Amino acid sequence: MELHKLVELERARELIASLQLRPPPVEHVKLYEAGWRIAARSVVAHKDVPAVPLAAMDGYALRSSDLKAFAALKLKGEVRPGDEPPTLGEGEAYYVNMGAPLPAGADAVARVEATRAEGGLVKPLEPMRPGKDVIPKGEVVERGAVVVERGELVKPYKLPLLSMLGVQELEVFKVRVGVLNVGDEVDRFDKPTGKPVIDSLSPMIMGLMRGLEPKYLGVVGDREEEIVYAIEEGLREAEALLTIGGASAGESDSVKRALSRAGEVLFPGVSVSVLKRGGVALVGGKPVVALPAQCVAAALVFHEHFLHILSRMVGRELREFVRARLAEDVEVRHRMDAAYLFRLEGERAYPLRWGTGLCGELAKADAFGVLSRGPHRAGEELVLQRLL
Repeated sequence: MELHKLVELERARELIASLQLRPPPVEHVKLYEAGWRIAARSVVAHKDVPAVPLAAMDGYALRSSDLKAFAALKLKGEVRPGDEPPTLGEGEAYYVNMGAPLPAGADAVARVEATRAEGGLVKPLEPMRPGKDVIPKGEVVERGAVVVERGELVKPYKLPLLSMLGVQELEVFKVRVGVLNVGDEVDRFDKPTGKPVIDSLSPMIMGLMRGLEPKYLGVVGDREEEIVYAIEEGLREAEALLTIGGASAGESDSVKRALSRAGEVLFPGVSVSVLKRGGVALVGGKPVVALPAQCVAAALVFHEHFLHILSRMVGRELREFVRARLAEDVEVRHRMDAAYLFRLEGERAYPLRWGTGLCGELAKADAFGVLSRGPHRAGEELVLQRLL
């Protein structure tokens, strides 16, 4: 691969899609540690949750058809959550606490505030129907349903479902990613020594790695030999690596030259403004993504290339794409297609100020997309990728 030759964006996507990458190693974590981790195995419900119908409200469990034959129902007792459900006789009712199992034969719950209870008899004061204020069997999770899919970023909202199924640990991918900044003038953000440029991008990139294990590899100078050594050392204990800085598209780029020495450069950059300086390489079969040293460019290359690579590694699409309508006219006057940031309001996409280093605009953005050269009119349909 010629280090000065940019490829079309679609070609870069095809190259990444064709990669045969090793899946990351797997580990078991406690359920409370599984939020925002990437599942390494699907979890299928082995039972219904709830296993039996439950009362959705405090009230009286009854058989709704009995109300046609009885003016009032005989109160037989009380059922609490966790009790063994009794059997409901004809013309009978049981007081049930919310979450308690319904007596066998009951099909509805009359709320406490909508009943009259006296003298051991209960009379509903509102129309009743089968299923009223009842949580049906399997309403939360049906047996056989896939609760978590392999490769899924597990949101914490799924943890209660897993807990109800008796899951105490989850098998997740252990994706370790090294982050290395390059530049003689760059200072570490965690241990500054007074160099003129602070490494402000590594915290952002590491913060985007939800579900992963980023490791800060610090800053290395612009000398090719040092970069090769730092990359190879970083990949000894990582499944992927991101470099920041020195990511130009030319032969003078020490990062790309170092990557070509250490492994194979898949492509040095793409013919899209903002994204053009981001390249991808394989070193020892492991992916390395070279990010530019400007915040917007670094963030968009991370989303465009690294998240695509990560999706290939775990076997599931982790990127989220949305369709929206361009909210106002835009003219792309660059020499090539350009990536733009957008703020989303419903189905309308408002383009933000264009620039590779406008960190303030990046903080306002919801998504990004690529616009071809030339005019674009309000109302045009766009396919955008949501920002993490």
